[in-house]
Formats: sequence, C-alpha cells, structure tokens
Amino acid sequence: MFLSAILLSACQNSAQKTAAVTKDLAQSAERPLQILRSMDGIQDVRWELTQIQGVKARYFHSQPFLLFNTQTRQMQGNTGCNALSGSYEMNVPQRSVQIQARAGYDSCDQALAQEAVLMDVLGQVERFQLQGNQLILLSRSGQVLMQAKRK
Repeated sequence: MFLSAILLSACQNSAQKTAAVTKDLAQSAERPLQILRSMDGIQDVRWELTQIQGVKARYFHSQPFLLFNTQTRQMQGNTGCNALSGSYEMNVPQRSVQIQARAGYDSCDQALAQEAVLMDVLGQVERFQLQGNQLILLSRSGQVLMQAKRK
C-alpha cells in the first residue's frame, strides 16, 4: 500500500512537471523571425533592370535584377542568364554606393554580351538617384550606367 502511494505521488508530480514545461514551451514557442526592411527606398527592394548603358536589358533565362539586402549587406541579382552576388557599401544620405559582384558560369546564347557589359558597369557604379519607382545607377562623373524599376 505504501509503495502504491509513492508511485501515485510520483505520477502526479510528473504530470505537474509536464504541465509546467508545456506551459513554458507555449510561452517561448518559436516565432517567425522578424525581417527588418530598410525604409530608405533603395535597399530590400527588387530592382528589375530596364537599361544597361542605354541598351534595353534583355530577358534570357531570367529577368535581370538587383537586390541590396540590408540584413546580410549582400547584393543579389541576375544577369539575365546567371545568378549575381556580391557585397556593397551604401551611404544613402550621400547617394553613394560601391558594388563588388560576381556572376555564375552558365553560357547562354547571346546573353554573354549583356552579362559582360553588366559586370563591367557594376564595378563603375558610385552614385545613385531615385526618381519615383526608378533607380538610376551612375558613374563618378554622373554618366547613367543602369536604370531599373521597382518590382
């Protein structure tokens, strides 16, 4: 009888502990990671390229685009053929940006010319302007290198 009382008491204690742990877990349940987005109008926005050095940006296997990710300080995108990635430094009040990017190695018919020009001008970008839903990337001298629209 004494042994039964001890076992019953242990079971009740275990149930109380389980309820307490379940309550703690419910209070600390995993929540989706809150993604912080920049409010500056240029970062954390998908920019679809419309022109590269005055020539209409072409879709080959994908839409050419750029995205400046504030969480990772990385630039992502696509050349129209290959994925594009790299780092960037941006000073929004001064409207300046420095981009270091690299592209994948797929060979797409007729896309390599656009990709070569895009990679070349990305290294020349030093300034930007926002005009409505349009991003204009400029050289140090103010030459328009690329234009993109907010998507």
